[in-house]
Amino acid sequence: MKRYLYIFFSFFLFTSFMSNSLANSFSCNQTGYFFHDTANISFINIDRQTNNSGLIPNSYDAVGFNTLDGYLYGVINKKVVRIDNGFNADELDIVDLPEHDYTAGDVHNDNLYLYAKQEGIWRINLSTKQATQVLKKEQAFYTLADLAIHPEGVVYAIDNSRNIHRFDLSQSLEDNKVELSQSTGLQGLRNFSGQFFDANGMLYIIDSKTGELYLFDDITPLNEQESFRYISLPSLTNVSSTIDIARCRDMTLAIKGYDFGDAPNSYGTSVSVNGAHHQVSSHLYLGSKPDEDLLAQLYPAFDDNNDSDDEQGITFATMSLNQGSTSFFTAKVGGFLTGYLSAWVDWNNNGNFSDPNENVLQNVSLLGGTHHLAIDVPSDASLTDQTWVRFRLNEDPNISHLGRGERGEVEDYPISITSYDKQESYSWFPSQGSYATLAFEDRWPNEDDFDFNDVVLRYRVGHVQQATTGKLSQLNIDIELQAYGGEYNNGFAIKLDGVTSSSVDTENSYVVVNNAYQASIVEATDSPDDDAVLIVTDSLKQYFSSECDNGFLRVDPNCELDKNVTVKASMKITFNEPVTYPKDLSPYLNPFIFASPNDNHGFLAPPSRSLEIHLKDFSPTIKANPNLFKSGNDDSGDASINCGIQKSCDSYKNKSGIPFAILIPANWNNPVEGKSILSAYPDIKNYLNNNDSEHDTWFMHPDPLNVYSLTVE
Repeated sequence: MKRYLYIFFSFFLFTSFMSNSLANSFSCNQTGYFFHDTANISFINIDRQTNNSGLIPNSYDAVGFNTLDGYLYGVINKKVVRIDNGFNADELDIVDLPEHDYTAGDVHNDNLYLYAKQEGIWRINLSTKQATQVLKKEQAFYTLADLAIHPEGVVYAIDNSRNIHRFDLSQSLEDNKVELSQSTGLQGLRNFSGQFFDANGMLYIIDSKTGELYLFDDITPLNEQESFRYISLPSLTNVSSTIDIARCRDMTLAIKGYDFGDAPNSYGTSVSVNGAHHQVSSHLYLGSKPDEDLLAQLYPAFDDNNDSDDEQGITFATMSLNQGSTSFFTAKVGGFLTGYLSAWVDWNNNGNFSDPNENVLQNVSLLGGTHHLAIDVPSDASLTDQTWVRFRLNEDPNISHLGRGERGEVEDYPISITSYDKQESYSWFPSQGSYATLAFEDRWPNEDDFDFNDVVLRYRVGHVQQATTGKLSQLNIDIELQAYGGEYNNGFAIKLDGVTSSSVDTENSYVVVNNAYQASIVEATDSPDDDAVLIVTDSLKQYFSSECDNGFLRVDPNCELDKNVTVKASMKITFNEPVTYPKDLSPYLNPFIFASPNDNHGFLAPPSRSLEIHLKDFSPTIKANPNLFKSGNDDSGDASINCGIQKSCDSYKNKSGIPFAILIPANWNNPVEGKSILSAYPDIKNYLNNNDSEHDTWFMHPDPLNVYSLTVE
């Protein structure tokens, strides 16, 4: 993808050149000096535009800036000269330097390096004026218009044949060599007469024929191999006939057109540590407008460049995060592209985002607008007045907390973590660290094979109550698809028995399925007093595909093509006001599957939402078709929508009393396709027939030949 940025140099203001008597060394500012073969000089200003400043006494080549004394050094008429800030030159008497046509040069650590084609490279100690050959003529067969020296002291150059080279000059003259050479992939006639490194080790290349500018931002001189990755920057003007460029490398270059974070640099913020940064674009951003930074401005400086808060895309509902709670926030996305939001929190406050549980959001797909999201705070998060959270919105998924992104934005926030909220209590089914298992037969009300693998879900419910009143203030529901051995397409939903639909805060309730955010989860009802129904999805099959027989998922032990398929959902439910805890609300609520739209489920016409399959002795919703009860193989007694409240439910079972859905309070290996649960779990017979407590752990004793043993991670 093409990226657009700008080099940032301070504007160098001058109206006339100083005389020799007043000339001094240069200051180490951000100005870059273009030397032309027509004996004039150009400067690069803050807007990245070059400004021709007129004639200078001579035209210089192979020029470099010596940070130790502030002078430029280069070559004129095959002689080494020192250039002052009036652009006048003093010729230096260099010992043991032959007269060659030196076309490329740079200064590093008080040494001037000069390259002559078919002659070699010489290193000149600028203090002693002594020259030493460091590369033999046999290695110097490239046409180089310039070279550049990395802050680590390694020489790089791109020749006019568009190949990039790395020189090893650290050994003896006999052993020094061109260590790496690789094509850049650039096309056309070139004259790369402007090559330089900045303080962060990024290589800038200028083609004086076209003004094209390239940034090699992944130079690694200590590695045996390099990617030599580069990006194209907007072309420069007024660089025609440039023969060299010089600037003070110690003055950090800024990158205009990118957005950076604000966290301390240990989190990976500045370019020098491969910090998080994005191309600024009106197509995708966080907050009210795109945020452009000239540099990463580390805490406590922050990057408030325009007298307004740049970090305005994320808003937390509370000033601090409580251990063991769920923290809600809003993400304001601008632009028209789909973006992927990821986030990291330094839970242990160790100064980085690298710990396993600190990537709290990944690839949440968001369009423009305001989105309500949440993160769960670990109960063992370190108590602190300040740790950091990083949000990155990127046009492509799978971004890390470090490095360059595409169009988008990064925002860092300091946050505090406080102890458990004493005003709330937390309870989980089956526990915060484990899952129960739901298994459904989807041919209800007709006879099925009772292998209980048509839809198998791992399932967990968290209840948050006010400690003083016991009222329910929030539900957290986590779901993972374990297996799918049904031919029909099914949706999944949850009924809240005794909780009215009007009591749910629809603005702050949502579900995220495979990182896709969905806000409209409360099903519309005929009356606001009807029980709330939460729709996770109306089509489970839309989230996976399997190459195993019949497209089934994890029911065939001989097919491993589906073992890595993942479907995960996380649902957060809040209420307009905490509700009196319904006495008939089960700890695991009232989960059910239903027929997906346009799936006939064995009927002449698709039954859609009217076909629901619940756990045994649970009530249906108001949308269920009452005519399906007592039909086919169903032998329900009382299956009214209020039977749960009336404690009279006798529903969703066949004539033998076997249910069409079961809940196991633990991880569970589902039967393989075509094997009845009676074969997969022999102890269930005694449990069903005798309600024998001795066999109430039947689900822990499978026949290993008849169950699918791969655990969903």
